[in-house]
Formats: sequence, C-alpha cells, structure tokens
Amino acid sequence: MIKLNIWGGAGEHGRSAYLLSGNRTHILMDCGVKKEGAGAYPLIQPELVSTLDAVLLSHAHEDHSVAIPLLYKMGYQGEVWTTRETREQLNTYFRAWRSNLERAGHDLPYEETDVESIRYRYLEDQAKPGIWFEMIPGLHVLWGRSGHLAGSVWFALEMEGKRIFYSGDYTSESMLLQEDCAAEALRLASLFRGREHKSSRINHSRLTQGLAVSDGIPFAGEPRVELAIATENSEISKISMTPLLTKSGLNQPLDLAIVDAAYGTDRDTQADKLEQLDRAIRQTIARGGKVLLPMPSVGRGQEIILWAHQQFPGVPMIVEQGLVDGMKQLLRVPYWLREQGTHLEGPLTGAIERFLKGQSWHLPKSQEDRGRLLNQYGASLWFIPDGMMQSSLARWYYSQLAASVENLILLTGHAAVGTFAQQLAQNPAEYGICEVQKIRYKVHQGWLDVERMLQRLPARHTLLVHADKAETDRLREGLSITCQSSGAVYSLSPGDELFF
Repeated sequence: MIKLNIWGGAGEHGRSAYLLSGNRTHILMDCGVKKEGAGAYPLIQPELVSTLDAVLLSHAHEDHSVAIPLLYKMGYQGEVWTTRETREQLNTYFRAWRSNLERAGHDLPYEETDVESIRYRYLEDQAKPGIWFEMIPGLHVLWGRSGHLAGSVWFALEMEGKRIFYSGDYTSESMLLQEDCAAEALRLASLFRGREHKSSRINHSRLTQGLAVSDGIPFAGEPRVELAIATENSEISKISMTPLLTKSGLNQPLDLAIVDAAYGTDRDTQADKLEQLDRAIRQTIARGGKVLLPMPSVGRGQEIILWAHQQFPGVPMIVEQGLVDGMKQLLRVPYWLREQGTHLEGPLTGAIERFLKGQSWHLPKSQEDRGRLLNQYGASLWFIPDGMMQSSLARWYYSQLAASVENLILLTGHAAVGTFAQQLAQNPAEYGICEVQKIRYKVHQGWLDVERMLQRLPARHTLLVHADKAETDRLREGLSITCQSSGAVYSLSPGDELFF
C-alpha cells in the first residue's frame, strides 16, 4: 500500500506538492508556493524530508517550483528530475519570487545557497518521452509534454506494484505548445516495454539538437498513432505477438491519477474563450479605446500576441520587451511547439519569425517611448509582462489608462489573492473608471477536459487538483453524474492523506 500526503495544491490554487510514500520509496512531485502575502508554502513534514528518494518537477512556474530550495534547507540531498527547458527558466522564477517578497517587505524562508544546492537531473538524458526508464532502483518513470509551458511535462510512475499518473498542469488546447496524449503514450509504451534498448526509433542526434525525439512512432495525437498501428510494420507485428500485449493487459486502470482541474466546472473550449476575447477587444477598439493585456512573460502571452496580430490587422500593437524575449525563447526550443498552430495560420516557427521581423508593432525602449506611443494612438493593443500587475511598470500603465471609460483592462488568467490584478477584478470602480474584464484563456483543464481524461485514463482513485475546494466539490459532484464508470474521484485539501 502507498500513501499520498497532500502538502499543497488540492482544494486550492498554488503550492503544488504531492508526497508518495511506499515501504521502500518516497517521492515528492513538485514543491511550489501560493502567492498570497508572504507566500503560503507546502505543509512539509520536516522529519520526512531526509527520507525522500527523488523530487520530480513538472514545470518552472512558481506554484510548482520555488519551494524546492526549502527542501534543501531542511536537509534534502537528493536530485530534482525535470527537463532542460524547465531548468533554463527556473532562475528567472527564483529571482522573481525573491524580488516580489522583498518589494512587499517579506523574508524568504531559505538562502541563495539553498537555491545553488539543487542537484538537477534531466529526463531527456535518460529516455525520450513515451519510454519507461528506471529513475532510481524500484521506481520506473515515463514522461510526456503537457502543453502548458515550454518544458512542462506529465509523469507516469510504477512504484511498488502501483501505477500512478500525475498530469502536472495540462492542456490539449494550446495554440502553440504540443502535448503528448498520455493515454496513447501509456498504451504505446506498454507495447514497446522492454524492447526500447533494441529500438532504432530513438534518434539521439535529433534529440540533442532539440528538434525531435521520436522519428518512428509519433504518439502525440491519435490519428498519427492509429496510423502507425495500422501500418502493420513488421517490428510492431512481431511485438504484438508477445503475451504482454493482450488487450485486457493494456486496459488495466491506473491505481492513482492526480489530475489538473484548475478551471473546475468551466465547460468552455479554447474556441469559446477566443470568441469572448475577440468580442471584448472589438467593442473597445470600436469606441476608440486602448486595451491593456497584462501577461506572464512566458506562456499564454505569446499565444495571445500571435493570435491578436493575426486577428486585428491594422490595429496598432505595442509589446513590451519581456514578452518579446519570451517569443524568442520559444524559437530556441522548437521541440515544444506544435508543427501547425491551432487558430493560427501556417507553421508556427515561421509565424513567430515573421512576427519578430515585422514592422507592424512597436517595442517601447524607454519611458519616453511609452508616453509618445500612448499619445500617438487611440484604439490600440498593449501587451505588458506581469499578469498579476504587481510591478511598477504594470501599475504605471494602469494609471495612464484608468481615467477613461473607453479603455479596457483585459485579464486573461489566474489573479492570486492580494495582487493588484485580483483587487482590480473584484472592485474596479475603487481604482478608476476604465472597464475591467476577466476572460480566462485556457492553459489548464476545465470540466470537459477532465471528463475526457478520466474516460481515457481510468483510475481506481482520481484526485482533482489546482482549484479551490468549493469549485472542486462542484466539479466532483458533476463528474459523479457524467462519469459513473470511473473509480473513486476525490476533492481533498492540504494536509489530507489517501491510501491506495
């Protein structure tokens, strides 16, 4: 029997940290913070830290990563397993978290030396996605892209006779980022298990170039997978005669699935969200107003910029440097991108290159530039970094637009408690007379996505995570009607335990 300790992330948004404890193996998946006040950290049990055998990190966002140094301060001496792209981004998130706390007059609970103590291991160095490998004795791991952020992954584990799936933050509806269908990856991995060392499908040359990691059986998308199976390739036919390939063997439910359900009972698709964004922007442009779109430096910002550039030709667009840097970063890691974007025209790398080389948008280089552009343009789109609007730059932009009812502040993601974005969303009239709207662009799963995942990845126990408790309760109740064939579905809270 294995015990799941929820140190954070279930029944709340933030501080994801899930501890799996068996008789011989102890694994922690993610260790982030909740951005409230001085920061809410995971409910780490100090006496267990030294027993950890490994930490698995799904992606770089602070609600999954920036409490990891606290583990080292408490005595953890092991490794953190993640992707190279996540590692590239982590220093930025560690610095941003420190700056946020210092600006607010709070202290970090760890030192810079604890950050420097982190020992990283990279998933790509051990196995390509969709191939099982033994991470430590007794723990087999398989990973795939989760479509949430460049470098973000999901994990499947085999540990002490149990099979566990952790989605990390997951979406199949990103316009830019490729996800690997976990259900198909697990199915194909079962087909090839034990034979990967003989396979010629691993192209290490292309892997090290970051161009691709699968040149034989692509598993990121059902049609291609089904096509591969249907070809009756001689190697596949040979493997399919082994006893492990019985249909019943492939369809055994998982023992535990920890599933991103951040958007709770929201049933909208990405197309619905884009239609809502389009309507809000067109209404503002029609009345001659400016639209301010605060975004994280990396993530949905680049997606919405490219979409808006295509959707509103001729409307002046101003993009701040942090978001341009995020666009350039995507070009450096094409493996994480879709070949063809959704809701975007043409190959994605070409679309990004054309945008960066284009003359149809403005990059302010100074405060004087910003003032000049604000005076020059009426109806226009303004993309700025900092989705929480905590920075002095975001506050300054707001101060310039707040005094006109024609302008719109358009929030497109989670606004943490206590941030200016959250205060603005709750009481816009308290701060100015411009319009404020929140239309959540999809970078997580809503009701229909969770329902589909439960059907395709059946599990004896499924834990819904990443939304507040009341919303998770409502989703669980709804799923009990629409997914009656599923195993037990849980809505739990930090501090809870689950045995399976």
